[in-house]
Amino acid sequence: MNKLLALCIALLALSGCAGPKERFVLLPQADGSSSSIVVKTAAGETALATPYASVETEAGKAGKTATVSEADVQARYAPLLQNLPMRPRSYELLFELGSDRLTPASRKLLNQAIEEFRSFPAGEFILVGHADAIGSDANNEALSVRRARLVERELLRAKIEPLSIEVVGKGSREPRVPQKKGVPEPRNRFVEIRIR
Repeated sequence: MNKLLALCIALLALSGCAGPKERFVLLPQADGSSSSIVVKTAAGETALATPYASVETEAGKAGKTATVSEADVQARYAPLLQNLPMRPRSYELLFELGSDRLTPASRKLLNQAIEEFRSFPAGEFILVGHADAIGSDANNEALSVRRARLVERELLRAKIEPLSIEVVGKGSREPRVPQKKGVPEPRNRFVEIRIR
């Protein structure tokens, strides 16, 4: 699964004859976890790897790194933060054994997710179907595609208007939980919805 790219805020301010100044502030992932970026200048590289770590650059050199508070970032960059594009998101929907029927809990999750999808203007959806290792590889491949296609139909039925929808079937390849062939594993019967 692709990791979400780190987001940063870069503020460009001209300051007299000293040349341009830039400030980079690393934001956390949507779930609050860490990400990282490397700020490159003519003088070298500076890594930022914790939420709200920051560095200023000027005249091709980076200053010392510092950590700013979330409140300071929100106050200082509110207009910029309000206009950032929505961050990529991912949802996982579980299916019943050998079928393209969602589990009751995943049906509820899909309905909730559809409401969130309405706030993604022109989102790009990637629907990746999976199956557990019960049955033949060919059947699992077809089942994983049917599961992803079911989610695609549900999105279109709900009048979600994506920029694009890509459907991928992984069969029993790339299981979430490694399992021997022929052993059922409910956590491997899923569709991952990725939105960007």
